[in-house]
Amino acid sequence: MHRIVVTVFDSETEAEAGKNKLLELDSEGSIGSYGYAVIAKEADGTVILKELDRHGTLSPFANSLLASLCDSAYPAEESAATRAGDSADSNKSKKAENFIREVTEVLLPNRVAIVAELDEEWPPILDRRMESIGGVMFRWELSEVEHALDMQDGGV
Repeated sequence: MHRIVVTVFDSETEAEAGKNKLLELDSEGSIGSYGYAVIAKEADGTVILKELDRHGTLSPFANSLLASLCDSAYPAEESAATRAGDSADSNKSKKAENFIREVTEVLLPNRVAIVAELDEEWPPILDRRMESIGGVMFRWELSEVEHALDMQDGGV
């Protein structure tokens, strides 16, 4: 399944270990990573982009999710909540808003998160690796996002 996965960690050290585990799983073929970004919430509440995978390609939705999480400090045309929120399917737009809210409630000051776009067939593989180093996982299937955006564009 094609998903956006956000993993929140208590420290940069844990996030670095999480990034390495993500890359390891991709390298061994357990998941397929399209790209990732590392963001951090500073003590003053500002969320900044720390690292962007220059080898992968994030979808427009993943990029707009980063903009939503990074207080629009990350360049994107529209925020994820806005893109899905303008959709004709209000249930999907609420899911977008809820997803972002759930992540931001856990991404407290001095915490770091990895936002990754990936394919995974069996989520427990990634879950176990990330949770073993203190990561809190959030997932959203891209098919739900694409459906919401199709509805916004007048599709069925």
